[in-house]
Amino acid sequence: MNIQNIKVAIVGSSIGGLSAANVLNRLGFEVTVFEAFSEGFHNRGGALGSVDIQLLQTILPTGTIQKRIGNHGHFYGDLWQYLYEGLPKYSVKFGVDIQEIQNPESLKPRLKIEGTLQEFDLIIGADGGKSTIRKYVSDAVPQYAGYTLWRTLLSTDKIGHPPNGSKTINGIRYGTLGFPFIGANQESLWNCGVYMAMPESEVEKPTRNRQVSTQNFKQIPDWFLPFIEHLFDKPTLKFWKTAIQHGKVSPHPVWEFVTAKVVQNRILLLGDAAHMASPRTGAGAYSAMVDAVVLETAFKQGENIDESLKMYNKSTVNRGRELYNHSRKSASYSAPDKRKIVSPKVILERLQSQQTLNMK
Repeated sequence: MNIQNIKVAIVGSSIGGLSAANVLNRLGFEVTVFEAFSEGFHNRGGALGSVDIQLLQTILPTGTIQKRIGNHGHFYGDLWQYLYEGLPKYSVKFGVDIQEIQNPESLKPRLKIEGTLQEFDLIIGADGGKSTIRKYVSDAVPQYAGYTLWRTLLSTDKIGHPPNGSKTINGIRYGTLGFPFIGANQESLWNCGVYMAMPESEVEKPTRNRQVSTQNFKQIPDWFLPFIEHLFDKPTLKFWKTAIQHGKVSPHPVWEFVTAKVVQNRILLLGDAAHMASPRTGAGAYSAMVDAVVLETAFKQGENIDESLKMYNKSTVNRGRELYNHSRKSASYSAPDKRKIVSPKVILERLQSQQTLNMK
């Protein structure tokens, strides 16, 4: 395939977006990444469970991988910075919020960049779960999985142990766990969470903001700590009290997504824009990186753009379905199918009522 002068726009500088930019740039495509945020993510994000070093080196063979990236529980910003540094200077344009594709059915779809229409041969949506590009490829939308992960980032200086424990109530498992990692500025942090079944009426819809929001203790529901106390042991209760006082605690409803296609004309989806799964799968960043490598292979093997995109679509749809099934299996513990999801507040009231009766 003659790839000279093929212009590619990647919407979103996620791990997947930067991975795709690296492999396509190495093949010789003219790649530009457009990111809505005004700056990079080298100091943002939490911890990733692990990374496939061989896969990372396939994406960017020439970079120097920090030793801590290979450890379990490495900082998102470190991985982002590694991929960002592999790209030509100024190939990532920050502060450019892509909302619309003009003539998406064309072989030369256009984006409006700073008031000027620019043509591209390919547009890649790597803009996360609340993708603005997805609508040009698929009508499918993310569905709430029935449970929420309450996350925290907390300095290890504030407490010396992570939370730990699980409890099953009416066939639904509630669990908390965590691990340490080294974050921005070499700070030692706990990356922890609590999985809680919650009705969809009590959770916020996905937003385009991929960053972890900061909520102080005044915004945490009144039932949160009492519910933790009923579920787990005293050290775990102490951890979450400390997290509310000194760290970040915020709800992250789990959304799942699978689609029958990830390519439409010259527009394609990658990463969470193409498939979403529970954090329990531990496969979010990994799957996005695999998407990029599959895209590279497709362009190496295909005789033309259309054939390559067909190969990419088939592989990514199949892998997306497998990931979705894995995510659904994970949900069978936290939010079993056909079981009514009861609010933690209601469960707490029932537990407290039963406790009062037992004391009489």
